[in-house]
Amino acid sequence: MKVPHPAATPWMEPVNRGQQEQAWKTAKIVLFLLLASGASLRAMAQDIPRVQVFGGYSYSRFDTKSFGFNNQTGLNGYNFAPAFNLIRGLGVAAELSAQYESKVNLRDIAGGPQFLYPMGQKLFFAHLLFGQARTLVHVGNGERARGRAIALGGGMDWDISPRFAIRVFQVDYLHTNLFQTRQDNLRFSAGLVYHWGFIGKKRRRAPAQAP
Repeated sequence: MKVPHPAATPWMEPVNRGQQEQAWKTAKIVLFLLLASGASLRAMAQDIPRVQVFGGYSYSRFDTKSFGFNNQTGLNGYNFAPAFNLIRGLGVAAELSAQYESKVNLRDIAGGPQFLYPMGQKLFFAHLLFGQARTLVHVGNGERARGRAIALGGGMDWDISPRFAIRVFQVDYLHTNLFQTRQDNLRFSAGLVYHWGFIGKKRRRAPAQAP
């Protein structure tokens, strides 16, 4: 499947790989700083939710230049992500995400491991998700494509009650392979998280005193 040739339409031009590489470097730096800041502080005695269900707004910087657009395209949409934590600090997460604009949209479904690090009312997380992405380009007769998707990212939740938290931020590098070309995308999400069940921090038993 091919999209129209760049010379045939004024809104297309040759691909600029320099910006794609810069987006990937930025995503790696953001994730590194997030994990480094969490690891540098001592975890406080906080329970980790057994189940997390996140829903909220998301914005994607879609690498449409890779298949002929003049510029990258900003898309607005939603991100829905349930997670089940197996043990303290480790679980599995899934996501269903979709963002739209008048000429193009991007959707993905993915799942994979999630890592958690609590600090008081804050819960830092990182994940690596694998799945499939789809896009529809509303130009000419319209073009559809699907391909693999990999999401590498993380963020921070802020507890506001035992059941609810605010996802202050989530940043993902989203790699997709659509129209037989590679896309390096950035996605930003924020919203509300529902908690159900908790994994308590194990505490050592006090040694028995001799009579």
